[in-house]
Amino acid sequence: MINIKNNFLEIDIFNQIKKTIFDQGDQPFFPWYLQDYKVNKNDNHVQLTHVFYFKNEINSNYFDVIKPILNKLNIKNLVKIKANVTLKQNEIKPYGYHTDFNKPENEDMNTAIFYFHTTNGPTFFKDNPQVDCIENTMVAFPASLEHTGSTHTNNLFRGVLNINWR
Repeated sequence: MINIKNNFLEIDIFNQIKKTIFDQGDQPFFPWYLQDYKVNKNDNHVQLTHVFYFKNEINSNYFDVIKPILNKLNIKNLVKIKANVTLKQNEIKPYGYHTDFNKPENEDMNTAIFYFHTTNGPTFFKDNPQVDCIENTMVAFPASLEHTGSTHTNNLFRGVLNINWR
């Protein structure tokens, strides 16, 4: 049910994508947008987000950057792609179990989480084992499976790419 693929991308491709999104140097700055909640409004968590694709439209000038990730998935109908980044906290706590879309919308839909950083903030699955947050790992599962990210304490960033498709 949960498919985990370590070393999902060739290392040079992974490093180029990660550099573009997180370490611009002399490149243009990647646009991050403040979201004042993580799972539910008023949950007292903050994250930065970047929506690449939503409502049948490319929503980002950086969409081509993530194409190597998308090309390795069996996507027939893309639904949404969003990058999330959270900052280091003092303790590890899960955010709250959820699905990215409600029933019946999430039926026959898949969700994937691609990790850009290695942190001690795992992804938890309701009634399933947790998955460690290891860079260049792809975790794919049915969109109806409840999951949650968590805070982390050992790295400045916890960046993920969240992909929903049919």
